[in-house]
Amino acid sequence: MSLSAASTKSTKSTNSIKLQPPPSKFKECLSDVVPKAMLEGISVVKVNANGKTKSSYLTLSADKFTIYITSNKFKAGKVGKNIMSSIRRPLLLKVTSIGSNDDESEYEGSIDIGSIERIQRGQNTLRFELARKISNRLASPKASDAVDMDEESSFSIIYGGERTIDLMISDDAVSRDEVVNALNNLFNTYNKAILKVGNDVLLLRHIWTDVDRDNNNSINAIELGNILNRINFYMKKSDLDHMYTKFGKMIGLDRSDRRKGVSFEVCLTILHKIKRDSTWQIKPVRQIWFDLFGEYMNNGKPRSKVSSESFLKKFIWQKQGESQVTAEDVENTFKHLNELEYAHVASNLHLNGENAGKYIDRDRFEAYLVSKENDIFDPEKEKFDQDIMHSSLSHYWINSSHNTYLTGDQLKSRSSVEMYMNALYRGCRCLELDCFDGYRNPDGTPVPIVYHGGTMTSKILFSDIISGIKFFLTNNPGCYPLILSLENHCSLPFQDSMVQSLVSIFGDSLYVPDESSLFEPLPSPEELKGKVLIKGKRLTDMTFDNQESYDSDSDDDSVIIEDQEQKVDGSVHTNSPKSVKSASKQSISQISSTSSSDISSKLSRITIFHGIRLGSFEENTKKSKDNMLSFDESKGRRLCRHPHLRQQWVKYNKTHLSRIYPSAKRIVSSNFSPITGWSTGCQLMALNLQTSDQYRRLNDGRFRQNGDSGYVLKPPSLLNNDITPTPVSLSIRVLCGTCLPKPRGYKRGECIDPYVQVNLYDIPRKGGKELVTTYSTHHVHRNGFNPIWVQDHSFKFKVQNPDVAMLQFSVWDKDVASTDDFVGGSSVPVSCIREGYRSVQIFDANNKRNGAFERASLLVEVKLKKGQEIKMW
Repeated sequence: MSLSAASTKSTKSTNSIKLQPPPSKFKECLSDVVPKAMLEGISVVKVNANGKTKSSYLTLSADKFTIYITSNKFKAGKVGKNIMSSIRRPLLLKVTSIGSNDDESEYEGSIDIGSIERIQRGQNTLRFELARKISNRLASPKASDAVDMDEESSFSIIYGGERTIDLMISDDAVSRDEVVNALNNLFNTYNKAILKVGNDVLLLRHIWTDVDRDNNNSINAIELGNILNRINFYMKKSDLDHMYTKFGKMIGLDRSDRRKGVSFEVCLTILHKIKRDSTWQIKPVRQIWFDLFGEYMNNGKPRSKVSSESFLKKFIWQKQGESQVTAEDVENTFKHLNELEYAHVASNLHLNGENAGKYIDRDRFEAYLVSKENDIFDPEKEKFDQDIMHSSLSHYWINSSHNTYLTGDQLKSRSSVEMYMNALYRGCRCLELDCFDGYRNPDGTPVPIVYHGGTMTSKILFSDIISGIKFFLTNNPGCYPLILSLENHCSLPFQDSMVQSLVSIFGDSLYVPDESSLFEPLPSPEELKGKVLIKGKRLTDMTFDNQESYDSDSDDDSVIIEDQEQKVDGSVHTNSPKSVKSASKQSISQISSTSSSDISSKLSRITIFHGIRLGSFEENTKKSKDNMLSFDESKGRRLCRHPHLRQQWVKYNKTHLSRIYPSAKRIVSSNFSPITGWSTGCQLMALNLQTSDQYRRLNDGRFRQNGDSGYVLKPPSLLNNDITPTPVSLSIRVLCGTCLPKPRGYKRGECIDPYVQVNLYDIPRKGGKELVTTYSTHHVHRNGFNPIWVQDHSFKFKVQNPDVAMLQFSVWDKDVASTDDFVGGSSVPVSCIREGYRSVQIFDANNKRNGAFERASLLVEVKLKKGQEIKMW
């Protein structure tokens, strides 16, 4: 059945629509007072991707939803009009790696307030770094074109996947802080307002400005077609024209009015009808509604609403298994749902006051099903719990990164302080710095640098990184401890310079260990809140010429470690002559870290974690708690496959820290699975956070726990010898999706053909090889707006180690001619999964839910069985 026919057929059973639906409150929500100059256009200096600067204007639209960055100032009353003739708009037509030259291919023109992640004062971005280098080269008495890089006037808008707009205020009428404060107020108001609107309202508002190009608050049939393409709903032009005409006549528009277009509010109604009437398939929500509450009410009329009592007993308690929810909780939920701004046809009940907590209709029920409140991820485990932050540091999984400074591959990508900022804001709490001798200032002061040694990666100043981290700590005083993993290749004078930077910049934030307490349990995250801990090498009483007593995180050095004879738990493993010969070609002095005799006493004094090589776990466990093991992924996998060694490693990780980093073969900065290391209690799984792949997404999902604090308390099975995980059987049925965007949030391109891949990442309880189980749905043709997947059977998984295992949902765009494109996904620890009909909140490749991904979600049915119940399957 075509949409037009379905629309005509459903007209008889749908309440008549008022000619003029009430105006949208959401479109008028940004009433915050802003400096008048921002509405008229203020002068700024924009920093481009190559570091060059350009005079521009920042202008806020009248409704304050859009920030324009233009070469010329808008004429009075013309803000946003005919902008396409002068600049390319909108943003996110193409997303590239940070630092890539391809950033030049897209010309930013506007930023939607809903796409903003944060607004950051100062110059801690790659573009500002490049601009400062250019400015320094030009800074001479004869250089008249040098730009004043005034940090006090600088700020960055981080949006859509960690991209940045970098600006310096050059207008005397307004200050940097006035602009940033005004934007932050708008941003905060927006985030509060979106809690009171339905998905369709938020989605349409997000794209309205892009489609309504003449800003007359109406769209015609052609523009409606553009909207449908943007939301990934394909319709033939003839069907679209027919539907638009029929609908226009139904609400009393003559031919002239229809040519002028329909309002935002009427367009909402059209989208609502499309969602309800666009397919012959049975809508999953409709089927769930009738299955739970019955097709008819007690008065014999078709089911149009459900009471709070029935919702609590039949749905929340019986189906969802949420026995802790009370009648009062449901009434509050109903009140919130009935306050949501929705398409006008959905407001049939018109409930308010006391009645708002008694009933909801099917549209409000659907809003609840796909909401964050009904997420598959248990909200009690997602929120931050301060009560669990008092254990030893060794009792936590800690969000960690490898070669944090790199923007791309390991050989020739840029290094940037921006990557440290991105890592910190995404919850990473262990950062790596590869430190080398740099140069000396004219006064002879050593200036250490950071880069990937022996490669063509660019170099950045050690002190700039420390200043950037301090900036983060200042703005996030409640941050739990940061660990700086220093791979130290510096000579003594440069090490002392590093110490000077660490001490002078961090001040009281720098943790200086007490020698007498090193044999005691490690302090807790709560005790170390706001502190910076240094991991590196410490001067000890052992013989300094014993090179193997010291650890190096060097990727090249890991080859030496692997290819030499290693004494592991009393047994000697000898490599093949070929391997030893290959390793001997490289001089240890060329690729290893600084020898122990060259460790600065000053740096040793402020270092708490002393890196050691893997010898005997039994002996290492007896050492002071400041000793930390560090080795690459391949060794970690081999240890996990030997039951006795794995058991000793688990024991070691109860009192000491260990860290696993990627193999040196991962030149393109790909990642390894952290599941194996987590299963042994290894705290620090150092990943290449600049690379968005399935393993980084596992890491993102793991650290959604405990409020993105970067610290997750390990399960009892890894802290207590008497506890073992109970196997779980898991059943997943993917039902439908809503508001699924194009890959990378693109605004152009064909409607997507989405399908869902569901992966279980697991590992045997007593160690061994990691287990991955994969299922996929069929693809839905050209529909990301409300796709339905018809599954005759559920995806069934047997989970051996639910304490560590993770379930990953990935939405892909099917492409016959080329590789399928990743749209978005979500990773959920099995221990955090809730059963019943659940929403899966879809995140973009950078683990963000803003802009086009703000309401993207899946609806799934989840069943869990534990222990002996597994045999029932």
